[in-house]
Amino acid sequence: MGFNLTSSMSSHLLIFIITVINSIYFSTQSPLYGLNGVHLTFAVFHNPPYDVIIQKSDGNYTHFGMGPIWHSWLAKKLNFTFSYRYLLMNKTMIEKYGGSTIEFGLKLVMNKEVDASVNGLIATPERKTKVDFTYFVWTELYSMVVPRPEEEPRLFAFVRPFQPTVWLLLFITMLTMVFSLSLFSKISLISENNNNSEESTVLKLKKKPTTLLNFAGSYFVYVLNIITNQGGNIAVVRFSLRILVGVWLLIATVLVNSYSGTVVAYLTVPKLKPSINTFEDLVKNEDVGMIIKDDVIIGQQILAAKSGVFKTLADQARHNPDRLFNDQSKIDARLATGHFAYAWIQTYCKFFIANQLKKDGTCRFQMTDSLPFQPAFFSVILEKNSKYTAKMSDALMLLWEGGQLPFWVKGVVPRAPKCFAKRDPRNNLSRQVPIQLKDLMSAFFILGIGLGLATFAFLVEKIIYFRNRRTLVTVIL
Repeated sequence: MGFNLTSSMSSHLLIFIITVINSIYFSTQSPLYGLNGVHLTFAVFHNPPYDVIIQKSDGNYTHFGMGPIWHSWLAKKLNFTFSYRYLLMNKTMIEKYGGSTIEFGLKLVMNKEVDASVNGLIATPERKTKVDFTYFVWTELYSMVVPRPEEEPRLFAFVRPFQPTVWLLLFITMLTMVFSLSLFSKISLISENNNNSEESTVLKLKKKPTTLLNFAGSYFVYVLNIITNQGGNIAVVRFSLRILVGVWLLIATVLVNSYSGTVVAYLTVPKLKPSINTFEDLVKNEDVGMIIKDDVIIGQQILAAKSGVFKTLADQARHNPDRLFNDQSKIDARLATGHFAYAWIQTYCKFFIANQLKKDGTCRFQMTDSLPFQPAFFSVILEKNSKYTAKMSDALMLLWEGGQLPFWVKGVVPRAPKCFAKRDPRNNLSRQVPIQLKDLMSAFFILGIGLGLATFAFLVEKIIYFRNRRTLVTVIL
């Protein structure tokens, strides 16, 4: 019975077959231009995920990553043994080399204290005059590790559905309604007072004239009572007022029912803060700064910029010394705070994001698209005119062309598919997630505003009522 493989299963099967073929091929090949069992000393510094150096509790160090894998393959291929000299910066080394492990490694190779620095370094014209570079070990593009955008607070989410112009028109409409209702109310009460022939003449003579404060307070409270459905001490007895209030309530009901779906969507659908995907986005974001490693090519290019966005980022880093580093372990710790972005090769970005997922249990970081820099080509460095340069270059070329390195890298970098999956809004719509309190936070905020306004209107109404009553009793007595 036959079966069909999906494209994903087919790709995995193809990768497995190629890996097996490469392993068999490399294991059956004879040593290439053997070095006759010579012992070499490799300088290596902390450079995840290729060389991860961790100090153990007993004071010794453990070393893992892709580096030890291809170092062992190279030693077997060229028939030599090797040992490591870990470049760990102390106070003396920092004073001498400025804390840069790259410069430290270069000095050791130039002074013949080690045979090679195997972390991988980009060849530049200046560096080529000092040391030899082999065929490149690894090449890839640059990206940035940036904090994953957080969700904006929803307390004022009810403001989002309408533009400022709409809110202004609503405010003008409310003032118009208050003025209209107050005017009709005043006309109705004047007419009612004129038709009341049984009112006491003494009270008319002794009654104090209505002040502007009493007029504004009484009728403004009356209007608020109508809008908030509180009722009040002033009865609506005129047919014209009932028509006006009824029309207003009808319009309000239609508006609420027409736009309630839009408002609810704005209240319940989370809105994320702007995402960072380019250097321009990073400059616009005031909450995230950029960490620059000043002893690597990409960092030096940014710091040397004379204009544009690179100049802006470089100036920000110079004014904030906590953004300039040359120690990778300190960069890792600083980046983990979630307030910084860091531009480096994509393999490092994936490694860092996956490790943070393992520590925190959630995807706090994400990787941007490729940055506008030339791809990085990393090579082993040896002393100038070294007799091992040509032999190592031939072996590394064979290793690269065999395609083994990418598979070793995949085995070293942890998997974190949910941190790299593209967000599809349709998936969020299809999920049935219980509505949480934060989804309706702004709705309760509006409810609180309405309740507070109604309570205020009720209290002011009672204050004015008892004040007028006290004045009336005083006049009578």
